[in-house]
Amino acid sequence: MAKQVLSNVTILEGEELELVQGYLVVRDGSIEKISEGSPSGRAIDLKGGFILPPFVNAHTHVADSVAKELYLGRTQPRVVGPGGKKFRALGSRSRSELLASIRATLQDMFRTGTLAHCDFREGGAKGVELLREASHKAVKSIIMGRPFALEELNIVLIKSDGIGLPSLDAFDEGGLRSIADQTKRAKKFLSFHVAELTSARDEVERALELRPSFIVHATHANEEDFVSVQKNGVPVVFCPRANSLLGVGVPPIHLALATNARFCIGTDNAMVCQPNMFEELSFAWACIRRANPAAGGEEARKLLKAATIEPLKLFNLPWGPIEEGGSATFMVLTRGNNLTDLTNVHAGLVNRARADNIRAVYASGKIL
Repeated sequence: MAKQVLSNVTILEGEELELVQGYLVVRDGSIEKISEGSPSGRAIDLKGGFILPPFVNAHTHVADSVAKELYLGRTQPRVVGPGGKKFRALGSRSRSELLASIRATLQDMFRTGTLAHCDFREGGAKGVELLREASHKAVKSIIMGRPFALEELNIVLIKSDGIGLPSLDAFDEGGLRSIADQTKRAKKFLSFHVAELTSARDEVERALELRPSFIVHATHANEEDFVSVQKNGVPVVFCPRANSLLGVGVPPIHLALATNARFCIGTDNAMVCQPNMFEELSFAWACIRRANPAAGGEEARKLLKAATIEPLKLFNLPWGPIEEGGSATFMVLTRGNNLTDLTNVHAGLVNRARADNIRAVYASGKIL
């Protein structure tokens, strides 16, 4: 594979997204060199742009895109709760309609810089198969299946990457324990929606007792909950736009930051909002600043890590941070009018970067 040198660029290097103003060399699908300054010889001048890891959307429901804005005028339980409008909409659409909608959503996800997503896929084994069939060649789908009953658990585990349940009330206590044990034995992911609607005092603790791979939402979790989450090493996936649009609250991302709990970012229900991680980051940043006006560049860096670096470790994805010897998988952003004169790069990217800044997305050295 030909050598490529990308110069005059700010590189967000390593697990901590440290800033390097200089150039990056790609050869044979890997990053051969990262250096400050200017290279000798020929190079592609990125004119002050940025190189950063691609996004990983840690929580989606992409099939729900077949019924966009169905949530209008309805509370969250009436939309996505048991027997809610969402399930009637999904049941009324043909397989071909669902496939077309999922594929369009995955393509939009790709065009906004996301190369992997974790989807909670309803509909048992057939629901998992639907998303497998609709898969995008450039976007990896990590599929969390949802069995209709315990009798279907084994087949769902075989076909999926794990089990994702809507709440701790989806099965009785014995059923939850059985699901947790079998999922762990299968060495697959286990997750639940937790504390999305209420501030039930023991909901987070109940979830942690089942040893999940991660939990989703924690919209009504308190500081004590986040201390427990941090001690147990269980990441939380926050979905601030969907939580807000469905009227269930604003996730306390500031508490995760204050307690040093691991967290990732997801866009949740595609009926409610597009899986655009640029928009999710900007909204999440506003939520953090509202809760803590002292939040600055360090908090912005951690938020950007939550959308890029943290999910790599969680989902064992086939690329890593931007570092010498690592996979040449990254996105290139142009500076554009919106990213000029930044006094803080991490906060500027979180708050202002848009999909139209994307110049290229690389995967193992190839431009996608």
